[in-house]
Amino acid sequence: MNRYELRDIVSRKLKLVRVEAGFTQSQMSTMLGLSKKTLVQIEKGRTLAGWGTAVVVCSLFSESETLTAALKGKPYDVIQKAAFHQ
Repeated sequence: MNRYELRDIVSRKLKLVRVEAGFTQSQMSTMLGLSKKTLVQIEKGRTLAGWGTAVVVCSLFSESETLTAALKGKPYDVIQKAAFHQ
């Protein structure tokens, strides 16, 4: 999996991860260092999460069943592979 694919999957699953963890959009945007507007844009599929955001989501929610299933592996392992995949 390359960086773009990882960003795409994290972007598509971000809302489910947030809901699974029990966070509001305001709480999640603060945790990720994003504006609420940007978070909403990602959740609605209008924009793709950046590489840094994808890494933070995978790190903070490494135990997420939604993320693990979508990435077909442990999020931390997947970001390591994507980081070094050229």
